[in-house]
Amino acid sequence: MSRLVGAVARVLMAPVFIKGGINQVKKAHRLAPSVDAALEEYGIEVSVSGEELVKLNGIGMTVAGGALALGVFPRTSALALAGLLVPTTLVGQAFWKTQDERKRATKLSGALSNAAIIGGLLLVATRRRR
Repeated sequence: MSRLVGAVARVLMAPVFIKGGINQVKKAHRLAPSVDAALEEYGIEVSVSGEELVKLNGIGMTVAGGALALGVFPRTSALALAGLLVPTTLVGQAFWKTQDERKRATKLSGALSNAAIIGGLLLVATRRRR
């Protein structure tokens, strides 16, 4: 029963990353300015553009999401997804930078949802096989 629940949980989490990753790749040019601004704000220097970072993140989420759904290295793919979700949340859900209360509430909700998903991924990553 535990195996079945684990498999269902992985399959239910995976589409969020597959769809989100595909969207990042498709819309990288629109998302890149936010990434470039965050890199500058945090003083992070990289040798690739913000657009390339968005695409790499999207590809990573798509591949790791697919692996999670199929049960291929589920612990590794869950950890990879948790790691990829952190910068996505810091850039995309930066509620602390938003003055408008409605937008702030929306971004806070998104950040909290992402934190909950990271929690679920960490449970998958630490789950022992039986």
